[in-house]
Amino acid sequence: MTGSNTEYESIPIPEFPSRIELELVSDCNLECVYCPRHFVNDLTKYIDFDLFKRLIDEMTPYPDLAVALHRRGESLLHPQFVECLEYIKGKFKEVQIATNVTPMTEKKNRAIIECLDFISFSIDVPDRFNETRLPAKYDSVEKKILNFLDMNQGEVRTQVSMVQTDSTRPDDLTVFQEFWTGKVDRVRIYQEHSSDGAFGSIRGGRWPRKPCMMPIYEMLIYCDGKTGRCNHDWDGPPMGDVNVNTIKEIWMNDNYINLREQHSTLQITDPVCSKCDSWYPVVGVQGTGQVIEQAAKGT
Repeated sequence: MTGSNTEYESIPIPEFPSRIELELVSDCNLECVYCPRHFVNDLTKYIDFDLFKRLIDEMTPYPDLAVALHRRGESLLHPQFVECLEYIKGKFKEVQIATNVTPMTEKKNRAIIECLDFISFSIDVPDRFNETRLPAKYDSVEKKILNFLDMNQGEVRTQVSMVQTDSTRPDDLTVFQEFWTGKVDRVRIYQEHSSDGAFGSIRGGRWPRKPCMMPIYEMLIYCDGKTGRCNHDWDGPPMGDVNVNTIKEIWMNDNYINLREQHSTLQITDPVCSKCDSWYPVVGVQGTGQVIEQAAKGT
């Protein structure tokens, strides 16, 4: 499809991203069978704490930001995880994190409750968990989640998420939803993506293609300072480098101008975006999988 998308073109580009994914850790202690990590080499890094603080300082004049402290790895493995949370506390509209749960401790739980606004637990149904989230064990992970929820008492909004694959049975989805209903604020089912090595691709595709809103509102900053397009950019050519330029300078650089033009015209040649089916036609809404909003008991 070619031509101009006037609705997309009419959206004003903010001077600064409205959402930033800041990767604390690219390393991970699990080998989940459906994780895109299998297609990326050398994911073993941890953000330097001084770089983290400098980035937060640049972001602080934008208190309406949503900040996600995760991406390709397990953030709770960072040796200064608690210090990172304490430094970011109270500075932004929302600070989020996702975790595979296994590194959670009482000390980290307290920091999360005191400093964050949203946490997502990445798990699976009991019958499949021990086969899909290696080498974690379901009983231990469930116990840690329930312990956190008991400590949390509704302070931090909570989510559990699982990945739906071709082998997921309809009963699995029912079991997952019914068990967690009333315990967490949101249950999310992600449609498996990237299984062919093309990041963001969904089996069978997704049509008709629409412009993605990500280049208009989100930036991804890897733990080494390189910047990516969005949460489906696992190892694409960097859009910039915060070790060289500021976030604001990168946000308005030629790479971003060109990428936005590609989405506006739907002449998408970018090596990441051109293979992705996980685009966001509406800000904050991808439109795949399932999201079940609910109120946890006691909130």
